[in-house]
Amino acid sequence: MFNTLRRAKKSFVDCCVYYLGITLIGIFKRIPHSWLHRLGKALGTLVFYTISDYKKTALTNLALAFPDKSFKERQSIAKHSIQHVMITVLELLAVEGLIGHLNDLISIATAEARPRGFSSDEVLTQKELQDTFSKLNENKGVILFCGHQANWELPFLYITRDYPGLAFAKPIKNARLNKKIFSLREIFKGKIVAPKQGINSALHALQQGHVIGIVGDQALLISSYTYPLFGHEAFTTTSPALLAYKTGKPVIAVSICRNTNGYTIVPSKKLYADKSLPIKDATTSLMNKLMGFLEKGIAHQPQQWMWMHKRWKRKLSPGLKKKYAYSHILVIVNSRDLEYFEQFLSDLARLYSGAALTLALYNPTKEKIFATNLPQYTIQEFSYLETLYTLPNSFPAVFDLAELPVCLHKHFKKTGSVVLYTRKALEKNLSQPTAPLITALKKFSKNAELLKKFF
Repeated sequence: MFNTLRRAKKSFVDCCVYYLGITLIGIFKRIPHSWLHRLGKALGTLVFYTISDYKKTALTNLALAFPDKSFKERQSIAKHSIQHVMITVLELLAVEGLIGHLNDLISIATAEARPRGFSSDEVLTQKELQDTFSKLNENKGVILFCGHQANWELPFLYITRDYPGLAFAKPIKNARLNKKIFSLREIFKGKIVAPKQGINSALHALQQGHVIGIVGDQALLISSYTYPLFGHEAFTTTSPALLAYKTGKPVIAVSICRNTNGYTIVPSKKLYADKSLPIKDATTSLMNKLMGFLEKGIAHQPQQWMWMHKRWKRKLSPGLKKKYAYSHILVIVNSRDLEYFEQFLSDLARLYSGAALTLALYNPTKEKIFATNLPQYTIQEFSYLETLYTLPNSFPAVFDLAELPVCLHKHFKKTGSVVLYTRKALEKNLSQPTAPLITALKKFSKNAELLKKFF
């Protein structure tokens, strides 16, 4: 009975979502492109100020990538980034109204145009671009690799007007709406497949001389490959390099920029996997080149990249609940209490093995601090509380064991921290006063096994 009601409720909700989506698609495809931009910008502003998770993720990511920028600068980039994402969402819904104007909307900047942010020897020349199109006419495939910049959907639509292509995309849960969204992406000669079937489908498509489109700049924790994106290791797919190695086809990295009149696409030189190397070495080398090109494009127009994705996720213990899977943690301790909290700090490092841990030691007397056995932490000393206001806040979670004033708690929450745990709150959660402090975090684990080692 209950299962029947649950299924009926799900069907009703799915039906409502589907018809709402279809209605919005019907409305937006009739709206002029300039109006879509205004509406997307307004919607992005609303999301920035009302959905704190997106805002905080963007802010902490930006603190990692651009620690030298002021908080005001990072906040502005975060806001504009979410606005650009919302514009892209509306453009996808309105794609039926845009496809007739792709030539007006999209321009390709070759080396002769000297695109900003890149050196001329990194970018395809006009002759090389024409040669690429000629090779596609001869059914000699190519792999395109881009990131979530500006509108990452349009380049695939642009090239599949003339050439058959295949791209990877995760399906949305509403099956009927997913079918409609996929049909918009496949409106020309393109085909969308789920990532699980991606590699085999792509190998087959490349053998037929098709174009493969991969948006591959998001975190992929199952990958063994990391790229030092803005100086911090980021787990990344190797799919484009793997396909290049297996097929001998070239990969072109694509940077996309939204401007007043439409979009500018900057294509990299054709890059090949070195088949004289072992596959792991060859794919790593090629991915480094591809990601380096994307990184330059992001650095040039950071406000057009999707910062609200948790790009620098770390591989943590699978026993942690998703809600508490913090990849970057700040712990603040008064230096005089360091010995008292040393066991908790050691336990926390074991619980969050794999995370980036920073220990901020408050040392107002500037006394010499004896070396501690906490190699898992990056240790920073400060003598004035005001110093914490200048610390780039890349920490979703903060543990305040120094009993900081409330104004600093508000500062961390404002600048990106999702949660702040105080010494008082941790001690209150202990089952008994003599219990190890780490046991106050028992709700962090999916089961009791994860914390048994601390008893």
